[in-house]
Amino acid sequence: MKFIFNILIFLIMNCSLYAQKNAGKTCSTLIRPKIGKLVLGISKDNVLKSSGVGEAGIRTEQWMRYEKLNLEATDAELRLLTGNENAVVRCYAFQALSHRPGMDLYSILVKHLSDTVSVETFMGCIKSAEKAGDYFLEVVTPDYIDVSSRKLTKNERKLVDSILLFDKSIKLSAKYGLLRVLKPDLKYYNRIKEIAVVENNPVAVLALAKFNNVDDIDIVKKLFGSEDTEYYGIYAVREFPEATFYPYLNKVFEREWNRKTYDYPKWRILYQALAKYPTKKTLELFEKTVTTDDGFRYQTLGVYLTVAIRKYPNGLYQSLKDRIKLNKYHLEEVNEEENSGK
Repeated sequence: MKFIFNILIFLIMNCSLYAQKNAGKTCSTLIRPKIGKLVLGISKDNVLKSSGVGEAGIRTEQWMRYEKLNLEATDAELRLLTGNENAVVRCYAFQALSHRPGMDLYSILVKHLSDTVSVETFMGCIKSAEKAGDYFLEVVTPDYIDVSSRKLTKNERKLVDSILLFDKSIKLSAKYGLLRVLKPDLKYYNRIKEIAVVENNPVAVLALAKFNNVDDIDIVKKLFGSEDTEYYGIYAVREFPEATFYPYLNKVFEREWNRKTYDYPKWRILYQALAKYPTKKTLELFEKTVTTDDGFRYQTLGVYLTVAIRKYPNGLYQSLKDRIKLNKYHLEEVNEEENSGK
Protein backbone atom coordinates (compact mmCIF):
# COMPACT_ATOMS: atom_id res chain seq x y z
CA MET A 1 0.00 0.00 0.00
CA LYS A 2 2.83 2.37 0.90
CA PHE A 3 4.44 1.66 -2.47
CA ILE A 4 1.20 2.43 -4.35
CA PHE A 5 0.73 5.61 -2.29
CA ASN A 6 4.27 6.74 -3.18
CA ILE A 7 3.60 6.08 -6.86
CA LEU A 8 0.44 8.20 -6.73
CA ILE A 9 2.30 11.05 -5.04
CA PHE A 10 5.04 10.79 -7.66
CA LEU A 11 2.50 10.97 -10.50
CA ILE A 12 0.69 13.96 -8.99
CA MET A 13 3.94 15.84 -8.36
CA ASN A 14 5.17 15.16 -11.87
CA CYS A 15 1.80 16.18 -13.30
CA SER A 16 2.00 19.47 -11.43
CA LEU A 17 5.54 20.11 -12.66
CA TYR A 18 4.50 19.20 -16.19
CA ALA A 19 1.63 21.68 -16.08
CA GLN A 20 3.93 24.45 -14.86
CA LYS A 21 6.53 23.80 -17.55
CA ASN A 22 4.01 23.29 -20.37
CA ALA A 23 1.45 26.09 -20.05
CA GLY A 24 -0.36 25.11 -23.25
CA LYS A 25 -0.64 21.40 -22.51
CA THR A 26 -2.70 19.17 -20.21
CA CYS A 27 -1.52 16.44 -17.88
CA SER A 28 -3.41 13.47 -19.30
CA THR A 29 -2.87 11.27 -16.21
CA LEU A 30 -5.57 13.27 -14.36
CA ILE A 31 -8.10 13.05 -17.20
CA ARG A 32 -10.27 9.93 -17.22
CA PRO A 33 -10.18 7.85 -20.45
CA LYS A 34 -13.78 8.60 -21.44
CA ILE A 35 -13.11 12.35 -21.14
CA GLY A 36 -9.82 11.94 -22.97
CA LYS A 37 -11.71 10.29 -25.83
CA LEU A 38 -14.06 13.31 -26.06
CA VAL A 39 -11.11 15.67 -26.01
CA LEU A 40 -9.44 13.74 -28.82
CA GLY A 41 -12.61 14.00 -30.94
CA ILE A 42 -12.92 17.74 -30.29
CA SER A 43 -9.26 18.23 -31.20
CA LYS A 44 -9.55 16.28 -34.45
CA ASP A 45 -12.60 18.27 -35.58
CA ASN A 46 -10.79 21.42 -34.43
CA VAL A 47 -13.70 23.81 -35.10
CA LEU A 48 -15.61 25.61 -32.36
CA LYS A 49 -19.26 25.05 -33.29
CA SER A 50 -22.46 26.37 -31.76
CA SER A 51 -25.59 24.35 -30.94
CA GLY A 52 -26.93 24.77 -34.47
CA VAL A 53 -25.00 25.55 -37.65
CA GLY A 54 -25.94 26.30 -41.24
CA GLU A 55 -29.28 27.51 -42.53
CA ALA A 56 -31.01 24.43 -41.12
CA GLY A 57 -29.44 24.84 -37.67
CA ILE A 58 -27.86 21.39 -37.73
CA ARG A 59 -26.74 19.90 -34.41
CA THR A 60 -23.24 18.64 -35.14
CA GLU A 61 -21.23 15.80 -33.62
CA GLN A 62 -18.77 18.41 -32.35
CA TRP A 63 -21.52 20.14 -30.38
CA MET A 64 -22.67 16.80 -28.99
CA ARG A 65 -19.11 16.17 -27.81
CA TYR A 66 -19.18 19.52 -26.03
CA GLU A 67 -22.53 18.69 -24.40
CA LYS A 68 -21.16 15.35 -23.20
CA LEU A 69 -18.01 17.05 -21.92
CA ASN A 70 -20.17 19.56 -20.06
CA LEU A 71 -22.29 16.78 -18.57
CA GLU A 72 -19.63 14.21 -17.64
CA ALA A 73 -16.37 16.06 -16.92
CA THR A 74 -15.60 17.04 -13.33
CA ASP A 75 -14.72 20.59 -12.32
CA ALA A 76 -11.11 19.51 -11.87
CA GLU A 77 -10.97 17.95 -15.33
CA LEU A 78 -12.44 21.02 -16.97
CA ARG A 79 -10.00 23.30 -15.17
CA LEU A 80 -7.13 21.17 -16.47
CA LEU A 81 -8.60 21.22 -19.97
CA THR A 82 -8.57 25.02 -20.05
CA GLY A 83 -4.80 24.47 -20.34
CA ASN A 84 -5.04 21.87 -23.10
CA GLU A 85 -2.70 22.24 -26.06
CA ASN A 86 -5.72 22.48 -28.41
CA ALA A 87 -7.40 25.91 -28.38
CA VAL A 88 -10.88 24.56 -29.24
CA VAL A 89 -10.70 22.24 -26.23
CA ARG A 90 -9.61 25.15 -24.02
CA CYS A 91 -12.57 27.24 -25.16
CA TYR A 92 -15.15 24.48 -24.74
CA ALA A 93 -13.77 23.60 -21.30
CA PHE A 94 -14.11 27.20 -20.12
CA GLN A 95 -17.62 27.43 -21.55
CA ALA A 96 -18.57 24.29 -19.63
CA LEU A 97 -17.05 25.71 -16.44
CA SER A 98 -19.21 28.81 -16.84
CA HIS A 99 -22.18 26.60 -15.98
CA ARG A 100 -20.66 25.26 -12.76
CA PRO A 101 -21.96 26.96 -9.58
CA GLY A 102 -19.34 28.66 -7.45
CA MET A 103 -16.59 28.40 -10.05
CA ASP A 104 -14.05 31.25 -9.95
CA LEU A 105 -14.26 32.16 -13.62
CA TYR A 106 -12.40 35.45 -13.19
CA SER A 107 -9.10 33.87 -12.09
CA ILE A 108 -9.23 31.38 -14.98
CA LEU A 109 -10.09 34.08 -17.49
CA VAL A 110 -7.23 36.38 -16.44
CA LYS A 111 -4.72 33.60 -17.16
CA HIS A 112 -6.01 33.41 -20.73
CA LEU A 113 -6.07 37.09 -21.68
CA SER A 114 -2.74 36.48 -23.41
CA ASP A 115 -4.07 33.44 -25.32
CA THR A 116 -3.84 34.66 -28.91
CA VAL A 117 -4.09 31.29 -30.69
CA SER A 118 -6.57 31.59 -33.56
CA VAL A 119 -9.68 29.40 -33.31
CA GLU A 120 -11.91 28.57 -36.26
CA THR A 121 -15.57 29.09 -35.32
CA PHE A 122 -18.88 28.10 -36.89
CA MET A 123 -21.74 29.95 -35.22
CA GLY A 124 -25.14 29.67 -36.86
CA CYS A 125 -24.50 30.47 -40.52
CA ILE A 126 -21.25 32.30 -39.94
CA LYS A 127 -17.79 30.79 -40.27
CA SER A 128 -15.05 32.93 -38.82
CA ALA A 129 -11.95 32.91 -36.63
CA GLU A 130 -11.00 34.61 -33.40
CA LYS A 131 -8.38 34.44 -30.69
CA ALA A 132 -9.02 31.99 -27.89
CA GLY A 133 -8.70 34.72 -25.25
CA ASP A 134 -11.44 36.71 -27.00
CA TYR A 135 -13.72 33.66 -26.89
CA PHE A 136 -13.08 33.22 -23.17
CA LEU A 137 -14.12 36.84 -22.65
CA GLU A 138 -17.25 36.49 -24.77
CA VAL A 139 -18.40 33.48 -22.75
CA VAL A 140 -18.59 35.62 -19.60
CA THR A 141 -19.97 38.74 -21.31
CA PRO A 142 -23.76 39.32 -21.23
CA ASP A 143 -25.61 38.62 -24.49
CA TYR A 144 -22.62 36.87 -26.05
CA ILE A 145 -22.00 33.21 -27.00
CA ASP A 146 -23.90 31.44 -24.21
CA VAL A 147 -26.71 33.44 -22.60
CA SER A 148 -27.27 30.80 -19.92
CA SER A 149 -23.67 30.83 -18.63
CA ARG A 150 -22.58 32.83 -15.59
CA LYS A 151 -21.12 36.24 -16.37
CA LEU A 152 -18.51 38.41 -14.71
CA THR A 153 -19.69 40.77 -11.99
CA LYS A 154 -19.43 44.52 -12.66
CA ASN A 155 -16.34 44.76 -10.46
CA GLU A 156 -14.68 41.81 -12.19
CA ARG A 157 -15.43 43.36 -15.57
CA LYS A 158 -13.84 46.65 -14.47
CA LEU A 159 -10.72 44.77 -13.40
CA VAL A 160 -10.57 42.91 -16.71
CA ASP A 161 -10.99 46.16 -18.65
CA SER A 162 -8.15 47.70 -16.68
CA ILE A 163 -5.90 44.71 -17.44
CA LEU A 164 -6.80 44.88 -21.15
CA LEU A 165 -5.92 48.56 -21.23
CA PHE A 166 -2.72 48.63 -19.18
CA ASP A 167 -1.10 45.26 -19.88
CA LYS A 168 1.04 45.97 -22.95
CA SER A 169 1.45 42.29 -23.76
CA ILE A 170 -2.27 41.72 -24.43
CA LYS A 171 -3.19 41.74 -28.11
CA LEU A 172 -6.83 40.62 -28.02
CA SER A 173 -9.51 42.18 -30.21
CA ALA A 174 -11.39 42.87 -26.98
CA LYS A 175 -8.75 45.44 -26.11
CA TYR A 176 -9.56 47.46 -29.20
CA GLY A 177 -13.29 46.92 -28.77
CA LEU A 178 -12.90 48.45 -25.30
CA LEU A 179 -11.11 51.47 -26.74
CA ARG A 180 -14.06 52.10 -29.07
CA VAL A 181 -16.56 52.41 -26.22
CA LEU A 182 -14.35 53.74 -23.43
CA LYS A 183 -15.63 56.97 -21.90
CA PRO A 184 -13.16 59.88 -21.56
CA ASP A 185 -11.87 59.39 -18.02
CA LEU A 186 -8.67 61.34 -17.27
CA LYS A 187 -7.13 58.41 -15.41
CA TYR A 188 -6.95 56.59 -18.77
CA TYR A 189 -5.75 59.53 -20.89
CA ASN A 190 -1.97 58.93 -20.75
CA ARG A 191 -2.29 55.21 -21.42
CA ILE A 192 -4.68 55.78 -24.35
CA LYS A 193 -2.32 58.33 -25.84
CA GLU A 194 0.56 55.88 -25.44
CA ILE A 195 -1.37 53.21 -27.34
CA ALA A 196 -2.26 55.74 -30.05
CA VAL A 197 1.24 57.14 -30.51
CA VAL A 198 3.75 54.51 -29.39
CA GLU A 199 1.78 51.46 -30.54
CA ASN A 200 0.53 53.44 -33.57
CA ASN A 201 -3.00 52.16 -33.07
CA PRO A 202 -5.76 54.06 -34.91
CA VAL A 203 -8.54 52.67 -32.69
CA ALA A 204 -6.88 54.33 -29.69
CA VAL A 205 -7.11 57.67 -31.51
CA LEU A 206 -10.90 57.31 -31.42
CA ALA A 207 -10.76 57.05 -27.63
CA LEU A 208 -8.26 59.90 -27.47
CA ALA A 209 -10.45 62.19 -29.57
CA LYS A 210 -13.22 62.00 -26.97
CA PHE A 211 -11.09 64.10 -24.62
CA ASN A 212 -11.27 67.01 -27.13
CA ASN A 213 -7.72 68.02 -26.28
CA VAL A 214 -6.21 70.47 -28.81
CA ASP A 215 -2.80 68.95 -28.11
CA ASP A 216 -3.99 65.83 -29.94
CA ILE A 217 -5.06 67.54 -33.18
CA ASP A 218 -1.94 66.46 -35.07
CA ILE A 219 -2.45 62.85 -34.00
CA VAL A 220 -5.93 62.86 -35.54
CA LYS A 221 -4.69 64.60 -38.70
CA LYS A 222 -2.17 61.83 -39.35
CA LEU A 223 -5.01 59.36 -39.83
CA PHE A 224 -6.02 61.22 -43.00
CA GLY A 225 -2.60 60.56 -44.50
CA SER A 226 -3.65 57.10 -45.68
CA GLU A 227 -6.94 55.64 -46.89
CA ASP A 228 -6.23 52.64 -44.67
CA THR A 229 -6.59 54.81 -41.54
CA GLU A 230 -8.92 57.47 -42.94
CA TYR A 231 -12.05 55.81 -41.54
CA TYR A 232 -10.64 56.14 -38.02
CA GLY A 233 -9.80 59.77 -38.72
CA ILE A 234 -13.39 60.53 -39.72
CA TYR A 235 -14.66 58.66 -36.65
CA ALA A 236 -12.30 60.66 -34.42
CA VAL A 237 -13.51 63.93 -35.94
CA ARG A 238 -17.09 62.98 -35.14
CA GLU A 239 -16.00 62.80 -31.50
CA PHE A 240 -13.83 65.93 -31.74
CA PRO A 241 -15.36 68.31 -34.34
CA GLU A 242 -12.59 70.91 -34.28
CA ALA A 243 -12.61 73.45 -37.15
CA THR A 244 -9.20 72.42 -38.50
CA PHE A 245 -10.54 68.97 -39.45
CA TYR A 246 -13.37 70.22 -41.67
CA PRO A 247 -11.35 70.50 -44.92
CA TYR A 248 -10.32 66.87 -44.54
CA LEU A 249 -13.97 65.78 -44.42
CA ASN A 250 -14.77 67.86 -47.51
CA LYS A 251 -11.93 66.27 -49.42
CA VAL A 252 -13.03 62.74 -48.50
CA PHE A 253 -16.65 63.48 -49.45
CA GLU A 254 -15.76 64.83 -52.91
CA ARG A 255 -13.41 61.93 -53.64
CA GLU A 256 -15.87 59.23 -52.51
CA TRP A 257 -18.75 60.92 -54.36
CA ASN A 258 -16.86 60.60 -57.64
CA ARG A 259 -16.21 56.90 -57.17
CA LYS A 260 -18.44 54.17 -58.57
CA THR A 261 -17.82 51.84 -55.64
CA TYR A 262 -19.11 52.41 -52.12
CA ASP A 263 -17.17 52.18 -48.89
CA TYR A 264 -20.31 51.83 -46.76
CA PRO A 265 -18.75 52.11 -43.27
CA LYS A 266 -16.85 55.21 -44.37
CA TRP A 267 -19.94 56.87 -45.85
CA ARG A 268 -21.94 56.11 -42.73
CA ILE A 269 -19.52 57.79 -40.35
CA LEU A 270 -18.69 60.58 -42.82
CA TYR A 271 -22.27 61.87 -42.85
CA GLN A 272 -22.33 61.87 -39.05
CA ALA A 273 -19.01 63.70 -38.78
CA LEU A 274 -20.14 66.34 -41.29
CA ALA A 275 -23.44 66.80 -39.43
CA LYS A 276 -21.39 68.03 -36.45
CA TYR A 277 -20.47 71.05 -38.63
CA PRO A 278 -23.82 72.78 -39.42
CA THR A 279 -22.51 75.15 -42.11
CA LYS A 280 -23.61 76.27 -45.55
CA LYS A 281 -20.91 74.07 -47.10
CA THR A 282 -22.17 71.01 -45.23
CA LEU A 283 -25.70 71.71 -46.45
CA GLU A 284 -24.39 71.88 -50.02
CA LEU A 285 -22.74 68.49 -49.64
CA PHE A 286 -25.89 66.97 -48.17
CA GLU A 287 -27.95 68.49 -51.00
CA LYS A 288 -26.02 66.32 -53.46
CA THR A 289 -27.57 63.25 -51.87
CA VAL A 290 -31.10 64.64 -51.97
CA THR A 291 -30.88 65.80 -55.59
CA THR A 292 -28.98 62.91 -57.20
CA ASP A 293 -30.68 61.13 -60.12
CA ASP A 294 -29.00 57.85 -59.18
CA GLY A 295 -31.74 55.88 -57.41
CA PHE A 296 -29.37 53.45 -55.71
CA ARG A 297 -27.18 56.27 -54.43
CA TYR A 298 -30.22 58.26 -53.30
CA GLN A 299 -31.60 55.39 -51.21
CA THR A 300 -28.29 54.02 -49.91
CA LEU A 301 -26.66 57.30 -48.93
CA GLY A 302 -30.05 58.70 -47.98
CA VAL A 303 -30.10 56.21 -45.11
CA TYR A 304 -26.79 57.50 -43.76
CA LEU A 305 -27.82 61.14 -44.23
CA THR A 306 -31.13 60.55 -42.44
CA VAL A 307 -29.43 58.85 -39.49
CA ALA A 308 -26.83 61.65 -39.28
CA ILE A 309 -29.27 64.58 -39.19
CA ARG A 310 -31.52 62.77 -36.74
CA LYS A 311 -28.63 61.95 -34.49
CA TYR A 312 -27.14 65.45 -34.67
CA PRO A 313 -30.16 67.69 -35.41
CA ASN A 314 -29.87 71.32 -36.45
CA GLY A 315 -32.39 73.77 -37.90
CA LEU A 316 -30.24 73.99 -41.00
CA TYR A 317 -31.08 70.37 -41.82
CA GLN A 318 -34.86 70.58 -41.37
CA SER A 319 -35.60 71.04 -45.09
CA LEU A 320 -33.58 67.91 -45.86
CA LYS A 321 -35.66 65.81 -43.47
CA ASP A 322 -38.82 66.72 -45.32
CA ARG A 323 -37.36 65.96 -48.76
CA ILE A 324 -35.70 62.57 -48.21
CA LYS A 325 -38.15 59.90 -49.39
CA LEU A 326 -36.86 56.44 -48.55
CA ASN A 327 -38.58 53.21 -49.48
CA LYS A 328 -39.79 50.75 -46.86
CA TYR A 329 -36.63 48.63 -46.95
CA HIS A 330 -34.32 51.59 -46.38
CA LEU A 331 -36.57 53.08 -43.69
CA GLU A 332 -36.15 49.82 -41.79
CA GLU A 333 -32.40 50.20 -42.22
CA VAL A 334 -32.63 53.68 -40.69
CA ASN A 335 -34.46 52.22 -37.67
CA GLU A 336 -31.85 49.49 -37.29
CA GLU A 337 -29.04 52.06 -37.44
CA GLU A 338 -30.70 54.25 -34.83
CA ASN A 339 -31.44 51.34 -32.51
CA SER A 340 -27.85 50.09 -32.71
CA GLY A 341 -26.74 53.13 -30.70
CA LYS A 342 -23.42 53.35 -32.57
